[in-house]
Amino acid sequence: MIHLLRYLRDLSHIGVRFYSDYLNAPMTKALIAENISITKPFFGFSDSSWNNDVDHGRSTGCFIIPYMGGVVDHSSNLPEPVALSFAEAEHNIGRIAFMAASHLRMFLAELEGIEESELPPTTMYFDSKSAIAMGENYKDTKHTRHIMCRYHYVREGISSNRFTMGWIRTGIQFADIGTKNNPGPRHQTLLDLFHVKVGNLQMQIQEG
Repeated sequence: MIHLLRYLRDLSHIGVRFYSDYLNAPMTKALIAENISITKPFFGFSDSSWNNDVDHGRSTGCFIIPYMGGVVDHSSNLPEPVALSFAEAEHNIGRIAFMAASHLRMFLAELEGIEESELPPTTMYFDSKSAIAMGENYKDTKHTRHIMCRYHYVREGISSNRFTMGWIRTGIQFADIGTKNNPGPRHQTLLDLFHVKVGNLQMQIQEG
C-alpha cells in the first residue's frame, strides 16, 4: 500500500487513456506500423525471461492486456513450474495470461449482454515462435512431454476458439517491460505507448 501511495504521489501527472476508436491508440498504431492487423479492441501481450531467479531457477513472466487502447490488466510474476527451456517459460506465462483474459472475456460478455462464446477469439501476442507452436499443436515431442498436462491451458483455449496466438518481434513486445531491466531509452519508449500526460501537470517527486 505504501508503494502504491508513493507511486500515485510521484506520478500523478501520468494516466491511462481509453479511445472511442481504439485504432487511434499509440499502442495500436505501433502494431499497425509493424503490419499487424488489429481488428479487435481486446488483445494482449505475453513474454518471459528464462531462469533468472537465482534462488529457485524460475523465470520472470509478464502479461499486459489492453482494451480500447488502455491497459486493463497486467502482472509481472514468477510462474511455476521451473521451465527447462525458454519456450516453456513463454508457454507458462502464456497460460497465466490466458486465464486473466478469460476473466476479462466473461466480464466483457456480461457488459454486452451476450454469451462469451459469441465473442471473437482474443489474440495474445508472443515473440517466441516455439511457444506459439507448442500452444497450437497438440502433439507432444521429446521437448514438450515433460510439461504437465494441467499447464496446457493454452492449448485448450486455442482449440475452443476462445484465443489465438500471434507473433511480434521482440523490439515491440510490450510485455518485455515486466520481465527484465531494459535499457533506459527502450523502457521509456514502451512507457510512452502505455501512459499519457495528464493536462499540464508536471512531475513532482518528493523525498521521504
